[in-house]
Amino acid sequence: QGLMIVGDSGGGKSSLLRAIGGLWDAGAGRIVRPGPEEMMFLPQQPYMVLGSLRSQLLYPDRARQVSDEELYRLLERVNLPDLAQHFGGLDAELDWAKVLSIGEQQRLAFARVLLARPRYVMLDEATSALDVGNEEGLYRELAATSTTPVSVSHRPALLKFHRQVLELTGDGNWRLHRADDYRFG
Repeated sequence: QGLMIVGDSGGGKSSLLRAIGGLWDAGAGRIVRPGPEEMMFLPQQPYMVLGSLRSQLLYPDRARQVSDEELYRLLERVNLPDLAQHFGGLDAELDWAKVLSIGEQQRLAFARVLLARPRYVMLDEATSALDVGNEEGLYRELAATSTTPVSVSHRPALLKFHRQVLELTGDGNWRLHRADDYRFG
């Protein structure tokens, strides 16, 4: 499962991903996609809600009932095992966009996906601030679920987590490759 979208900078990868995710409706053509309740979108710069660490993890369904133990395990799965303790617990309310590094924000956003378990997740360079080890760890966690990734990335290490590669050639054309056969140019 999974599709990786690649191409030159400015070639329309993020625009296509936003259109697939239903976030943009500019342009012409037809996109057949599942309903919004089956998808999540993670941008390169994650959205950090105002509120507690618990709210960050539960977003967008902050009314969802999840035990503290499950949330602590979730933080471990995304390699943030001490985050809650460091900032005063799950109910600590801080300006998370300011106190967390972009890499920590990206891992926290990935935790949301693991908790919500959408059918599809659109990942727009959503792990770009992470080292390869953390990035691969997150994708391994995702691969253990039933969520299918649609990723924009420039990193060859992520090919193994996708079945196909959609290469945007920059002239309005595209090529579809098997991920096993694709080589970055």
